Amino acid sequence: MRIRTQDHSSHRGRWTPRLRLIAPALVAAALAAGCGGAPEGSPDAGAAAAESGVDVSVLRQGHHDFVPAPSPEALVRTGKHEVITAGKVDTVLQGEEIPLQEGDEQPELFVLLKVRVTETFRASSPEAINDGHVYVSVWQGPRYNDPAGTPEFSLADWNRAIPAGTPVMLFLNPADEGIRPGLPGVPAGARAMAADVQGILLEDGGRLLGGFEELEGQWTGIRSMTELADRVRKETR
Repeated sequence: MRIRTQDHSSHRGRWTPRLRLIAPALVAAALAAGCGGAPEGSPDAGAAAAESGVDVSVLRQGHHDFVPAPSPEALVRTGKHEVITAGKVDTVLQGEEIPLQEGDEQPELFVLLKVRVTETFRASSPEAINDGHVYVSVWQGPRYNDPAGTPEFSLADWNRAIPAGTPVMLFLNPADEGIRPGLPGVPAGARAMAADVQGILLEDGGRLLGGFEELEGQWTGIRSMTELADRVRKETR
């Protein structure tokens, strides 16, 4: 077993994994996240998200060493995010295979959260938004030690866990790695973005969820994405 921890010394750094799974026989891992989301662009996408629910366990697969900003205003004031935007998840796409060290036999897998932008609060990297969408690169999770390096959480698992139509707010910077041309579902010129530990916030059934970590302090008193957006909007004017 190879143990790896996530390094957040730089908010521009990549998400690195916690472990690589070894199993005597390949066992398919499934998320208890209810039914899948509606197809991209479906008018029922929002209703599908509310019905199936959000399962953040796919995002919480690593160990984080960080000092949290105590409020949305404090997170905005850090000034370390080139893009702050809100929107709704369209889908989760297969991202890149990225070797984390020379000679890595099975590069780490990443997914792309494709988010349709509904409001932008900060955009010092305007090229981050492509045709009204942002593409957020997130570590997909451990891989089994079978010849194919099968991921513990498949792309279908990710789409069940974060259904189409899920409201999301993102605090982003350009990812260290780009998006190779021709990646399925990604338009030419799209730029991969990365979120730090507090950089992904989702709404599920009227409650706010931290993506990578549980919300603490003032964050727990925020009742909805609308309220969060109001506070961020005031701070970024």
